Amino acid sequence: MTASDFWDFSTSVYRRKDVADTCLALQDRYGLDVNLLLYCCWRGKILTGEEMAAAIALATPWRDEVVRPLRRLRRALKPGFPPMPEEDVQALRERIAAAELDSEKLQQQALDAASGRKSAPKPEAAEANLKTYLALERISADSRLEALLTVLRAGAFPEVETAPLAISAS
Repeated sequence: MTASDFWDFSTSVYRRKDVADTCLALQDRYGLDVNLLLYCCWRGKILTGEEMAAAIALATPWRDEVVRPLRRLRRALKPGFPPMPEEDVQALRERIAAAELDSEKLQQQALDAASGRKSAPKPEAAEANLKTYLALERISADSRLEALLTVLRAGAFPEVETAPLAISAS
């Protein structure tokens, strides 16, 4: 497995039906890190609380200092920025979007390098890891969250039929 395996997995999952909107809802409504959500699905083994906490500790400063500011700036430019020329603002926004994507890829490379990952993604590991991530972030389960995570898991493992993800039933 190479560092690009995580990126390739993530972009493949993200392109599947409803996953992009699901990830954005998990990010915007619950404050979750999409790269960490995808990491939970990709990792291939059930992480201990300490291992998940280490991944969060690795990802959080980069997300907070680099990824989120780029995202905020990109979103701020979406409606334009009069009196600046619209096409120039949108060209700048596209460059910022590319930088945001590059920053997310770097975050994934760091997670991959720290993981020592050797096994293929597994649905049962993904479910356990998602539950651990939510617990460490102190995110309370609700039916909307469980539905969103079920869509994410289905996107990560389209070949596997699974029941809805139940976070509260641990």
